[in-house]
Amino acid sequence: MGVVSTVEIAAAERDRWFNDPAEFARAQLGAELWSKQAEILGAVRDHGRVAVRSCNGSGKTFTAACAVLWWLMCFEDALAITTAPSEHQVRDVLWREVRRAYRGHEALFGGTLNRTSLELGDKHYANGLSTNRPDRFQGFHEGSILFVVDEAPGVDDEIFEAIEGSMTSARARLLLLGNPTSLSGTFYEAFHSKRQLWSTIHISAFDTPNLLQSPDEPPGMPALITPRWVEEARLNWGEESPMYQVRVQGDFPSTSEDTLVSLKLIEAAVGKNCVAGPKDGIEIGVDVARFGSDRTVICIRRGDLVLRFLEFRNQDTMATAGHVAALIKELKPTFVRVDEIGIGAGVVDRLLELKLKKVFGVNVGERAKNKSQFANKRAEVFDGLRKRFEAGEMSIPDNRELISQLAALRYSFNSSGQMRLEGKDELRRKGLPSPDHADALALAFGSILTVNNYKIW
Repeated sequence: MGVVSTVEIAAAERDRWFNDPAEFARAQLGAELWSKQAEILGAVRDHGRVAVRSCNGSGKTFTAACAVLWWLMCFEDALAITTAPSEHQVRDVLWREVRRAYRGHEALFGGTLNRTSLELGDKHYANGLSTNRPDRFQGFHEGSILFVVDEAPGVDDEIFEAIEGSMTSARARLLLLGNPTSLSGTFYEAFHSKRQLWSTIHISAFDTPNLLQSPDEPPGMPALITPRWVEEARLNWGEESPMYQVRVQGDFPSTSEDTLVSLKLIEAAVGKNCVAGPKDGIEIGVDVARFGSDRTVICIRRGDLVLRFLEFRNQDTMATAGHVAALIKELKPTFVRVDEIGIGAGVVDRLLELKLKKVFGVNVGERAKNKSQFANKRAEVFDGLRKRFEAGEMSIPDNRELISQLAALRYSFNSSGQMRLEGKDELRRKGLPSPDHADALALAFGSILTVNNYKIW
């Protein structure tokens, strides 16, 4: 048998460690991980951007420390840049965990460990930065770079903008962690209007090991949140208080007055166990686009259950009509509702020309049935959709773009006291995409959306 060089062994080990970060943390760092901690590490391996919103005491900061050390050991030249809102949080919280995980494993890592840095080589190091100067996060362009932002809701957006400028590397990762305390900013947007860009993870106290075991047993993982603390929080704050929502449930506080459907309700509908009844027919909603950045999106549902979404880019109205016609022949739906505003009218006309039944054109800009309450039919339809989410009568797929668009829906009232939804032009001015998935969903559910006990369509 030939002699295998140290470099070859190191390369094989690095590949193995990269493929299984949780096993690296357990075997090389002696870490006792629970399921969500392992999920975070796996998400950093697989996705460019990962955001974790969490309750108190879930072990997220220790997981971040494991991610830093794992990243450095996976590549010969790698950088890990960490930050948090204050010097105390960088030095005494995140880097205390890095130092704790490093101690006892010096032979594995080598290098020089300082209060907020670990030097393994000129282009191989981790560093903790605490600053409000965005320029300190610029100029990092190594091939393998990991940014970790702890307590991310408290970090200025200018810092995130600077970090994004260094995310151009071939192997770049960004991990955000925090309690969901703020209803604005980069961390909030990662779970709402820009969710399609992120792999998101939610940790409630009720997911953690100590809350899943028998209350009569002593906590199996004493460093994590305990049933006693959760019960005291419930008594002190109340389950409806923002503090309880953030610190125990790991949810954004439900105090934003202009949010149509809360993220909590949307996520509760993801994969919900809804069974279609024997009388529930297939219904289809079609949001039509032609060329450019917008897409034609088709939503197919049976009863409360969304079966799937189809999407098409850069196709003309005849091609869209052809896709819908093929679905009608295949699925024999009860209703097909097509947004007929603008070019959608051409799709409706062609489908009717083909003498396909159950096709209805819908103009959501028309007057609402309840004219005193809603500015137009679109506001009326989406308010009915909101009621379905609140009643738990909705099962949607884990589709990032759909979730992002639903969570970004905002409403207001005009001078006549009528509810109106933020329009597509307003969303574009904010740099947000057209809510094509959300619109297709609303069209698919149109026939049973009710407001004040009458049907909208």
